[in-house]
Amino acid sequence: MKRILLALVAAVALAACATPKYVTSDVTRFHTLPNAPSGQTFVIATTNPEQGQSLAFRKYADDITAKLTGLGLRAAAGGNASADYVVTMNYDVRGPTPDVESRNWGGGFGMGFAGRGGWGGGWGGWGGGPWGYGAWGDPGWQNRTDTRQLFVRSVEIDIYRGASYDTPKKDRVFEGRALSLGQNGQLETVLPYILDALFKDFPGRSGETLRVSIEVPPNVDAAASTKAPSARSSY
Repeated sequence: MKRILLALVAAVALAACATPKYVTSDVTRFHTLPNAPSGQTFVIATTNPEQGQSLAFRKYADDITAKLTGLGLRAAAGGNASADYVVTMNYDVRGPTPDVESRNWGGGFGMGFAGRGGWGGGWGGWGGGPWGYGAWGDPGWQNRTDTRQLFVRSVEIDIYRGASYDTPKKDRVFEGRALSLGQNGQLETVLPYILDALFKDFPGRSGETLRVSIEVPPNVDAAASTKAPSARSSY
């Protein structure tokens, strides 16, 4: 009986390993656009001089350019005033912060919810209660604690009318904010999925906050380091 139960637990663990990973973001957008732009030109700028000088920013700007051209806009060759829109980006990664889940089971094989701490704020909270498993008659499966390190990844995208950008009164027509919690602290890895969430159904409903999950392709997940996210986490 014990062997059967242990085999069942092993099967559950293997199923968890095959569970798809997602980059989940809380996205809030405000805009004055009557509909989705199409055919207009844009340039990428930064409000953070330090970020603007980094090679990483250039890569992230290329990612945004790919998203916007995919939406039907065109990259402009000239300066700010010559473009219909100026797009700015700011980004940040905070953490890691430990997240602890405790599993405390009595005798027998069983399943139940084990609550864990979360984080929250004006943009929405996070939390949950994953399933846990205990093997009957084996105290080694009881009173387990699982600790992981979580990062908060944030991306801000603002869009201004190009003719107004270099004037004292910038005309902002779109602002989007995305907050994403996960075990991957490398922004270059998760940024494409955060941008997918931020530009989903662009420009979206103004003032609405949505939680958007974008699946990480299996080949990308498999190529991650040995410290890849666990099955119970967002990527």
